Amino acid sequence: MADEQVVESEETVEAGAGVAVDAASESGDNVAAEGADAVLDAAAAGADSGIWELIPLVDKGGPIVVILLCLSVLSLAIILLKVFQFWRAGLSRRGFIETALDKLKAGDTEGAATVLRKTRSPVARTLLAGVEGSLNGGSAEEEIARVGGNELGGLQSYFRWLEVIGNISPLLGLLGTVIGMINAFQQLQLAGNKVDPAILSGGIWVALLTTAVGLAVAIPAIASLNLLESRVDVARLTLRDASSRLVAALRSA
Repeated sequence: MADEQVVESEETVEAGAGVAVDAASESGDNVAAEGADAVLDAAAAGADSGIWELIPLVDKGGPIVVILLCLSVLSLAIILLKVFQFWRAGLSRRGFIETALDKLKAGDTEGAATVLRKTRSPVARTLLAGVEGSLNGGSAEEEIARVGGNELGGLQSYFRWLEVIGNISPLLGLLGTVIGMINAFQQLQLAGNKVDPAILSGGIWVALLTTAVGLAVAIPAIASLNLLESRVDVARLTLRDASSRLVAALRSA
């Protein structure tokens, strides 16, 4: 009888522990779900507040801020376009150069041309123009110079736009600051003897807003331009080296 009571008590304890574990698990799941919902709600509220906070900035900054925001959108579009163009062009591909040169040294000019045709790269297209020019009895150097110039020009497209945006954005911001300071001092003059320092301080920070926006637009544009130009410089050096080796291989073939 005593043993049966002990067994029943142990089963009761185990059942109670299982119920407690299930309750704790359900409570933890509810807390996690509530926490996830809270994070999503906070993120959505932050996104909405970030969008709506731009409206008073545009209203206070005036048309200068509107122009700067348009320039920022244009700058971002150009940067994304160039990144996609460089990725699609495969500027980092260089293995085909050695393969094509080895075939040229072995006297297989058609094989070298086939390797270059299969590669999607500005360097490959330039070298292919030289090989085809040699096969057609023309000058490989002239074809390389012509096609290479066109390829590098395509890589440098829209760089002037980024340069212009990076140069004029701070100037537009400074112009907006000057206009804002003029308006602030005009309001201070109209106040007469009832001068309120808040009028001057409020006008100053509104005026400085355009300078901050102008710098925020110019800095990414200039930084991106320098990085993109560095990639073009690497491609130019690779093209120059590969072209010289190709012409030498054609002459010795």
